[in-house]
Formats: sequence, C-alpha cells, structure tokens
Amino acid sequence: MTFANLNEYKAKKGISSREIARQLKISESYLSEILSKQRTPSKQLAVKISKITGIPILNLLFPHQEKS
Repeated sequence: MTFANLNEYKAKKGISSREIARQLKISESYLSEILSKQRTPSKQLAVKISKITGIPILNLLFPHQEKS
C-alpha cells in the first residue's frame, strides 16, 4: 500500500506522531512541522520516511504538489 502523505499514513495505520518521530529519530515538534507542511524534510530524512512508510519520496520533498 502506498500512502500520499504522512497524515494519511498515520490515519490508516493508527500510529501516533510520537511513534513516527521515535522511528525516525527526530523530535515530535519537527515532525509536526513536516505534517503541517510548514517544513520540508531533508533529502536524507525523506528517504528514511519513504522507506518506513512507503510514501513516494517526491510527495515528501514537494508536498504542495500532491494531487488530491
């Protein structure tokens, strides 16, 4: 299953932001900024997120260009 973004992943997997942040070894506040599209993850973090969640890396690096 491929997810469009982190919010969709959280909802469908029933996983908390705290758990995702722990898996990624980042702070919950940084993850919150990524989830709200206030920040874009680094390329290295985007690769890690993609591997863990199955979200296409382009969706992570260019969140404002996602198709609804």
